[in-house]
Amino acid sequence: MHNRREFISKASAGIAGATALFLPAAASVSEPDKRIGIISNTVKNEMADDYRKTYQTLADIGYRYIESPYEPEGVSRQELSKFIESLGLRSLSVSIGMGNLVKGELDQALQKADDLGVEYIICYYPWMSSADNLTPTEVLETAERINKYGKQIKEAGYRFAWHNHAKEFAEVEGQLAFDMLMENTDPNYVTVELDWYWVVKGGQNPVDCFEKYPGRFEIAHVKDMNNNIDGGISCVGQGIIDFQPIFDKASVGGVKYFNVENERAVKGLPCARVSYEHVYQLLNH
Repeated sequence: MHNRREFISKASAGIAGATALFLPAAASVSEPDKRIGIISNTVKNEMADDYRKTYQTLADIGYRYIESPYEPEGVSRQELSKFIESLGLRSLSVSIGMGNLVKGELDQALQKADDLGVEYIICYYPWMSSADNLTPTEVLETAERINKYGKQIKEAGYRFAWHNHAKEFAEVEGQLAFDMLMENTDPNYVTVELDWYWVVKGGQNPVDCFEKYPGRFEIAHVKDMNNNIDGGISCVGQGIIDFQPIFDKASVGGVKYFNVENERAVKGLPCARVSYEHVYQLLNH
């Protein structure tokens, strides 16, 4: 697999290009791209202040899908769903932790999925431990659980996805944990929400994932990496990841939805806007 440095742009180029990507509101595209969504934690501060205005602004920017919709207190899910749909948005997914699934809380997630009218149930963290010192046994047990709950979720009429971080790209007795999971999970029951930032953080290339496991990655988390020593998270287009080659091969991976994320954004709406504009340009270049 390619080294991380082979597919992130040089720091100087990333920094030079970042300023140009701060486009004013008037520069938003006129025809929204129906493949672009956003996870609501990117705008969590604005949602807490005024969820109606925030959802409206996301729709105005051009987003068409909301991953893990923000749920305000005192508002029923059915009411929230109707409001979201009235803006031309759609709730794409709800989430549940593997620990919650093991505790027998799948029914609650299915009810939430039904209330919001989503397509996917996503497990953002598939492990039952810190995953810092993975063993083949733990990886295979995790794959077995993913298959088990994926089958149950499919039978209930939804699609199950698990989400990666960098930990899956650690070697476990000579093989990447990620490869072990991919080779031991059934694509009939489960897809992957591939987080491109965390793939890069793990020293790998999303394009290699697409080519090795074609059609297995229906949802993408698109977020950028800054040029700090820790390689932290940045708004899309303001960091150092060269996204164009990844977007160019996304169809090989089976990507249907490109969901912007920056869970560390303090001012989420400006980040949401510049990220949308950059993703739009990459998809429609």
